[in-house]
Amino acid sequence: MSKRDEYIDKITAKLKSWDAEIDKLEAEANQSKGELEADVKEQIDELKTKRAEVSKQVDSIKDASDDAWEDMKDGIEKSWNALSSAFDKAKSRFNQ
Repeated sequence: MSKRDEYIDKITAKLKSWDAEIDKLEAEANQSKGELEADVKEQIDELKTKRAEVSKQVDSIKDASDDAWEDMKDGIEKSWNALSSAFDKAKSRFNQ
């Protein structure tokens, strides 16, 4: 298995894990009321947007040349970090 395939598998597994976390946050948000519910739902929408960006970038490196995917990796890492931060923010907001 190539480094690219390993990298794609790692990110794909984490995206699946985050999908489950999003589902959990959505279920909890649906049970909450008022301002907290609206705030969490807004953050969930942000998570979904950022998650879609990472997924799209992963799809693009699947077809990239060996040299190009290494260059694209930096962009994915930035999107990944933004998604991770958004998850932390959503979790901390909901757990208040």
